Amino acid sequence: MKSAWLAAVLLLWSRPALAEPVTACLFAPAELSVTLGHTPKAGVSSTNGQGQPGCQYAMEGTTGIYFWVRIDPKCDQKRFESQARTRQSISGKTNVTLKGAGDAAYFSAGGTAAARAGSRCVELSGLRAGAKRVVTPSEAEKLLALAVTRVGR
Repeated sequence: MKSAWLAAVLLLWSRPALAEPVTACLFAPAELSVTLGHTPKAGVSSTNGQGQPGCQYAMEGTTGIYFWVRIDPKCDQKRFESQARTRQSISGKTNVTLKGAGDAAYFSAGGTAAARAGSRCVELSGLRAGAKRVVTPSEAEKLLALAVTRVGR
């Protein structure tokens, strides 16, 4: 009995510390108001089927219209480029390369922007449907830069 208890304690001590969970609710609603043209409701955290954290900001007074933030904690350059090609294919227009956010970033005319910072990717979606005005690539870049500083590498 003592040896089983001792083995359990040693096993728990030898396990590496769990990484701090990443939250995708990176913005206060007021921080989004200028870019989106409205002040959304407070973000609601969620996790997708792949275990990636997300945050949904609903447009006030509507049903089903959202601005989303998604974080991929295990994202390398190859995966990031694949996602960028997919977004470009969906929108039918060439992505705009953004230089001021993370290691690599883009803006898609389909309403998505994303940045890679180290081993993490941050994606902002609903920049078209979740906004009451046209969001420019430079505005998306500013939001991405802020998101990257908050999420870390």
